[in-house]
Amino acid sequence: MPVINPKKAEISPRELQEEFKTQIVITNAYIIYQSHLREEALQKGVHALLDFDGVVETDSGSFQLMTYGNIDVTNEEIIRFQNDIGSDVSTFLDIPTVPGATFEQAEKDLEITVKRAKEAQKFKKGAMNGTVQGGRFLPLRKKASKIVGKMEFDIHPIGAVVPFLLKYQFTPLVDIILTCKKFLPVEKPVHLFGAGHPLVLAFAVLLGCDLFDSAAYILYAKGHRYLTPFGTRNLEDLLYFPCECPVCTHTDPEVVSTLPEPEIIQFLTRHNLYATFTELHKIKQAIHEGSLWELVESRIRNHPNLYESYKVIRKYTLFMEKFEPFTKRTGFFYTGKETKYRPVCRRVKTRIAFVDKDVFDHPVFGKVPVSLSQTYPFHTDEVFDISEEEIIKGICIYQFGSKAASLFDSTKIAHGRTGKIRHLYQDKTLLATLRPMDGLFVLTFEGAEKLHALLPFPERRVTADEEACPFVKEGKDLFAKFVIHIDKNLRCYEEALITDDTDALLGVGKLMLSPEEVKSFNKGVAVQCRRGVNAVHNP
Repeated sequence: MPVINPKKAEISPRELQEEFKTQIVITNAYIIYQSHLREEALQKGVHALLDFDGVVETDSGSFQLMTYGNIDVTNEEIIRFQNDIGSDVSTFLDIPTVPGATFEQAEKDLEITVKRAKEAQKFKKGAMNGTVQGGRFLPLRKKASKIVGKMEFDIHPIGAVVPFLLKYQFTPLVDIILTCKKFLPVEKPVHLFGAGHPLVLAFAVLLGCDLFDSAAYILYAKGHRYLTPFGTRNLEDLLYFPCECPVCTHTDPEVVSTLPEPEIIQFLTRHNLYATFTELHKIKQAIHEGSLWELVESRIRNHPNLYESYKVIRKYTLFMEKFEPFTKRTGFFYTGKETKYRPVCRRVKTRIAFVDKDVFDHPVFGKVPVSLSQTYPFHTDEVFDISEEEIIKGICIYQFGSKAASLFDSTKIAHGRTGKIRHLYQDKTLLATLRPMDGLFVLTFEGAEKLHALLPFPERRVTADEEACPFVKEGKDLFAKFVIHIDKNLRCYEEALITDDTDALLGVGKLMLSPEEVKSFNKGVAVQCRRGVNAVHNP
């Protein structure tokens, strides 16, 4: 979300909405409160003041407090003011702690922040930010996340990180983000306050940040600096514009350098916004197709400090693995030795331990069973002499566990046009399809019945409450709010058995969330039901 100076915006919020399709902006309520705009905002509301009909988030003045050391407004006053001007997302007056502060000072600041957070609950109207402070001290960030996370806030910004960003101190920043994520409610979005440089956005999203704000687009423009996902360039150092945004394609650096100063700033401001939004679009597309890790690993190579900070994720592998999908639309691409830091690399070592011992050497995963050579994430072009029965058994064990080794024994195999395994039948009943995209089985209800008989409760189960059972039986999706139990070892996009509280099989489908998300979310589909018991027996 672009930061808007309410006194003077180089690009108006209306232009941001129409030209850049901006849906949300952030402005500073304290600046409005202290200026001649105060009465106008109270009369017209902040949306009319900014001429913006999207979502308007307001900050309380905490940044000014960190910068200048003191501001003349109380927590209650600034919260009530944000309510009065119609802010969509307000912020209480937290105390940011600069990186150089002592532990004692950071702890004192946090005590005040927590006290004000509790006070803010009394004046809360609509959505409100519950900012997590604690300076550079991870125990304090953990404490803040736990305390503030239990309060009735809607978004959790991670505060006081701008000094780390300005000095390219990414390693402590990664620690701070992941510590906060571990102890904040999984269902609440996380806002990384002050982060807006395209260089860091992909990595921050990978770490679990959902929202960003920054005035970098205008501040960098005033310094004649040109933003890219590969770092910052000075205008005078550019011979060509390495960008195809609408403003860059019609001119060149030499021409722009001869423009009057206000026009140079306007040009760079627009480019910097386009560069930022373009990077966000690339991140969203990477999430959609399952290639976010590859995008991040390409971005971290653009700054040595960013590359070094990537190593920190090894400390949080167990936490991050819980949210890592079991399979993806795209293949697993090796970009360098840092690829081995991905949580999936730890997961597969456990999963393949019980598969057959006929192995091949994989460049990332080491010794991998030959039966999984065409299964995600192990795909290889090598061809091995192995029977189809061994392939089927190996995939069953990897996908469903060692107790499912006999799942498809004595089944009839149907082949696709390429001659590879495609469908598995028992008599004339289809049990499963081997999906070419990832080499994993997709179960029919009959296949799910066989798996259900082999695995004891709660393995592979997602249990629906009584209200949802009739709908699941008809093949309707199971929503998270109606789940009363889920196997904690399941992962997103795995095959899931939907049962009732007596362990009767109701349906089979694809898990759409991690178990932690299923238990926390009150909205959204938990299992995309492929087939319900009634749809099978009453076609």
